[in-house]
Amino acid sequence: MPLNLQGIALDPVHAQWRRVAKDVATKLALDADRVDREGEYPTLGVNLLTSSGLTGLTVPKEKGGAGGNIKTAALVIEELAQGCASCATCYTMHLSSMTLMAALASEDQIERLLLPMMRCGRLNSVAMSEPGSGNRLWHTDSYAERLPSGYQIDSFKSFASSSGNAGHYIVPVRASNSVGPTDISLFVIDGTDPQVKPVGRWDGMGLRGSASTPVHFDKVLVPEGNRLGSETCGFSMLFAYTLPIYQVGLSAMYLGIAQAAYDTAVAHVKKRIHSDTGLSLSKLETVQRYIGEMRVRIDQSRHLIYRVAQMADNAVVLFNELAEADLLDEIIRANPDDPFFIEVAQVKVSASEMANDVVAKSFQVCGGSAYKRGHRVERCVRDVRASSVMAPSDDTLKLIIGRQILGIEQPWEG
Repeated sequence: MPLNLQGIALDPVHAQWRRVAKDVATKLALDADRVDREGEYPTLGVNLLTSSGLTGLTVPKEKGGAGGNIKTAALVIEELAQGCASCATCYTMHLSSMTLMAALASEDQIERLLLPMMRCGRLNSVAMSEPGSGNRLWHTDSYAERLPSGYQIDSFKSFASSSGNAGHYIVPVRASNSVGPTDISLFVIDGTDPQVKPVGRWDGMGLRGSASTPVHFDKVLVPEGNRLGSETCGFSMLFAYTLPIYQVGLSAMYLGIAQAAYDTAVAHVKKRIHSDTGLSLSKLETVQRYIGEMRVRIDQSRHLIYRVAQMADNAVVLFNELAEADLLDEIIRANPDDPFFIEVAQVKVSASEMANDVVAKSFQVCGGSAYKRGHRVERCVRDVRASSVMAPSDDTLKLIIGRQILGIEQPWEG
């Protein structure tokens, strides 16, 4: 019999992983203030994720993983973000890399790369953003230089979660200097390679433990066996396998931040008593309206996120069939503005705007206490501000959605 999460049907496997994530999140919350205050990478959190079996969550069982899908990932990420958003950020990028890796890895790469990436005790990452293109992730300037022994990659990536801490990075670059910006190759690069050079220390306004510094892949030598798929399939594979879980995962993370702020606000107004009236804040009509508005927005966003997660899981089945027939690259390139990708685009915009609104109202309800450093809502205020600018930014996604509706070619098609 399906279980239920506020109207969202969960099978027993979904419910099991949600319970695991809730337990991990409870432990993450104990270290979240220190991670935020000191800007430290959440090593304790990574250890908890590893010991709980979550690092291989979206890898099929036949490839050594837990066999979860994108809906499972969303459930887990939402819970983790309520405990520590920095850790949830790194984990979202990890699942984005592992889902892509699981889809493309050859038999040799499963044994040599995928299994070690799940079991190395570290999270992995996808390093996409570049200084010249910013959040326009479909455009890549750096390229791979062909060598007799493989490839040399000299690529500067603007942001990479878990930078300096990742076990491996998946790095998209142009297949060569002579091809276009969307003719992308995907390479797996060992994070311990001495030519992988994180730049500086992450000192963000929020998500302070995410270690999202730039990283320079400084003429890294990569064997041909570390290339995923064909030389120019990267654009389509990122669209098919990374973008859906990345967008849904980020949306679930913002939902978790909003839920944490909302829960804190509800608890605050119930216990805060004004000495002059003897009444709690919960008796004020303005506060009641704020609480009601927040609940409506959270529930609306949650249902959209899990609807799109289910759509994405259905799409992966089709993508796998197309890949088996060697048609995926051709079809994705011919249909990059398919309505499915519009759904994937809008889910992040919706969750971002919801979370910023809910966190702002929670801040208002909690009053001056939430302005003090170390308050849970104060941390949520800073963490959630990344949502609108984290690549692809909300403005860029709205542009993509609008162009699709108006029948105007997308930027990557020109």
